[in-house]
Amino acid sequence: MESTCNTIRDENTIIVSNDEDIISTLPNDVLLRILECLDMRKAIQTGVLSTRWMHLPHQLSYLQISITHFQGTRSTVDQMMTAYTDAIWRLLSPPTCECSRIIKSLKLSFYLVDPYLSSIAHTVREAVNISVTEYLEFALYGHVQRPSEADLALFRQRFMAFFHACPGAFNLLTKLTLQNLSFKDSDVPNILNTCHKLKYLSLRSCELGQDPVLEIDAPSSELTALQLISFGCAQVELICVPKLAELFYDTWYGENPPVSFGYVPQLVKVCFASPALSWQKPFALSECFSSNRNLSFLHLDFRAQMIWIHPEDPQQLTPLFSKLRVVHLYNIFAECDLNWTMFILEGAPSLEDLCLSRHSCELNKTEKTAEKTNVSWEPPSDNLKRLKLKLLVMIGFEEEEKVMNYIRLVMARAVVLNRIELRDKHPCKGCNAIKTEPPRFPVDEASKHRIREQLIHGSSSSAVIVIG
Repeated sequence: MESTCNTIRDENTIIVSNDEDIISTLPNDVLLRILECLDMRKAIQTGVLSTRWMHLPHQLSYLQISITHFQGTRSTVDQMMTAYTDAIWRLLSPPTCECSRIIKSLKLSFYLVDPYLSSIAHTVREAVNISVTEYLEFALYGHVQRPSEADLALFRQRFMAFFHACPGAFNLLTKLTLQNLSFKDSDVPNILNTCHKLKYLSLRSCELGQDPVLEIDAPSSELTALQLISFGCAQVELICVPKLAELFYDTWYGENPPVSFGYVPQLVKVCFASPALSWQKPFALSECFSSNRNLSFLHLDFRAQMIWIHPEDPQQLTPLFSKLRVVHLYNIFAECDLNWTMFILEGAPSLEDLCLSRHSCELNKTEKTAEKTNVSWEPPSDNLKRLKLKLLVMIGFEEEEKVMNYIRLVMARAVVLNRIELRDKHPCKGCNAIKTEPPRFPVDEASKHRIREQLIHGSSSSAVIVIG
């Protein structure tokens, strides 16, 4: 650019001249693509650079306006929400120019703080009335770090007020994330019955008030994914959710099993992750999945604490796990035997990928955590099935007898196994802080070669063994 140009530079190096700069000569669609690469706060700021840029933020079709864009080192919640509410108004209000505008995707995340919610509700309501939105997402958070029961009830009251203030928007909602709310009995069913297009629902650090059982009976719901994180209730009952395909439940506080499945014919992926608590007894997988026969992906994370499932006859599982293709068994505490996992392999005749993660850590242990006990299992003498497993991945591999014997057992039973991956454990803040033992993962090529030789000795397996 010529030296006579008067330039303004921000951290994204947008350059403007007194006359016309190179960037501003680009077509509108290219400039809009540039703005889409910025967060919304910076996109708004570009409007003050020149008249050429002034109306561009109002023409964006893909908007993601997050409260995190307005966080500063010394910003208060009120300051952030004031700036956020102003940004919402600027970006969603009708443009002053005579340009057409269609918002194809709108993602909003903000705190449940008054008096800003009524203004946000009004702006969103007007925006969806004049634009056809293909994707609409709300993420609403209680801003208190450790909320009390009174805080949870207050955030619920504010959300419900916002919910009733813009029914048109919630009718178009695609994804909803809520955090730090105490629900009443009918709240979640009302959300599902009102949000006719809702496909993804995430409830984080929420709880039920009066009724300890979360019942979801939504035969007309479009819900395909449900995420529950630290959800306070005795149990979740999925009575009828016909389009639900994925369930993720992280940390529960009631009795086992944490979920009972009713009519969920399209459920193919289930992820359970939680440390076991002292009052929770291990449960049988056949008990939990008795009504589901389409599962293809199962992820169980024990958080390096007690194993909260107990082995059972594989024949009990075979009708339920006939379509299971991938199993992840994460954070099995390192002192535990591994042979018990074979009941899942034998009970899933179509299983192709198995990933095991071994780890010992006290990070998740509290006074309420259940005591860790070893899990033992002997396969039925008449049930030595050949496995169809093709890939075995072990994270947290160590050269010790029980681990080596387990891998050899899988190699002997999985006649089509073509790849074994042995990896070091994942980084862990708790372990990094304690460091009670030196690393036992082989790092030199001589050690890796010796391990491969030990595993294939006397075996007919042709699996490739990758270490590292």
